[in-house]
Amino acid sequence: MLDTIDVPNLIFKAQSLNSGTFCHDRTGLANAIRAAYRPAIFNTGHLSMITPKNAILPVSWQQLNPQLSISEATDALAKIEEIGAGNGGFDGGALSDRFWDEGYFLIEDVLPTDVLAKLRQGIETLVANDLSPAMIYLYDEAWQVFQRLRPLLSHFLGDRIALLPHFWAWHVNPADGGRGWPPHRDYQGESAIGDDMLISLSLWVPLSNATPYNGCMYVLPRSFERRYETPVAKPEDVVLQDVRALPAGPGAVMGWRQDLYHWGSRASIHATEPRISLSLEFQNAAFDPLAEELLSLEQPPAFEKRLVLIASQFEKYRHMQDIDVKTVDWANAVLELCSGNSVG
Repeated sequence: MLDTIDVPNLIFKAQSLNSGTFCHDRTGLANAIRAAYRPAIFNTGHLSMITPKNAILPVSWQQLNPQLSISEATDALAKIEEIGAGNGGFDGGALSDRFWDEGYFLIEDVLPTDVLAKLRQGIETLVANDLSPAMIYLYDEAWQVFQRLRPLLSHFLGDRIALLPHFWAWHVNPADGGRGWPPHRDYQGESAIGDDMLISLSLWVPLSNATPYNGCMYVLPRSFERRYETPVAKPEDVVLQDVRALPAGPGAVMGWRQDLYHWGSRASIHATEPRISLSLEFQNAAFDPLAEELLSLEQPPAFEKRLVLIASQFEKYRHMQDIDVKTVDWANAVLELCSGNSVG
């Protein structure tokens, strides 16, 4: 039970430049890149560890990222100013033509970069502690990013918006050959009815500059795929000249219908920063649920539920992401502890 577990005194382990998470066999530029990635909190050379027992305690995560917040279960998240609020409202009309023709949109400078910088720091801290970037969803600010985008979501999905329990966060590190997810579609079924009624939508938010050098998103525009004799089933089916790179920086948001063929590329060792990003999926709740459980945009899950949802992602996405056995075992141990405490 929660009340039988002591509040953790976080354990620190020594870490030199020649060992551990940031150690690679490359020298020169790779070493410079690696040093640049280390968040200020780790200038002491010590990293904290969170065991499965510690993981079910919000204080463990709050101490790890004090610049971020974790609300109590009974608290509603603070009201967030939505995009367009200071400019007479959000007008998504200019996005519609491209979206319905090519299957995606990219909007620059719509999210507050100060909030995104805190989330980037949070992910860098998680990674430096040998924890998955996806743990960033334990913090309120990760959910609030998407709450800000409600006017955008409403433009495409209508007023009845539900969160799908499918989300991830990335830290694509150029120093160790990092890459985004391979070519895929987020949903194999029907993502829209005709050319004017969307069923589901994916949003992707960069927290760092995403460029062709560090693994930005690539898409096959639907306007090109429609010319193919049959839909793309594997990467070899794509005509390379039809591929479009979509570099973007903090403040931007990208969205695509869930049947769009897309991927993240591999980062070059010559890139000057990692590609750090968030993604969350949504559906029009007027349609049948696309998952067993839908979540609320207005009231994201409380801490315990967040932890269960995150820990459940690792096994689900092993075919998309290199996730080691240690991480999966850690997540399964967390799920077992949560189950014993009747979380969910």
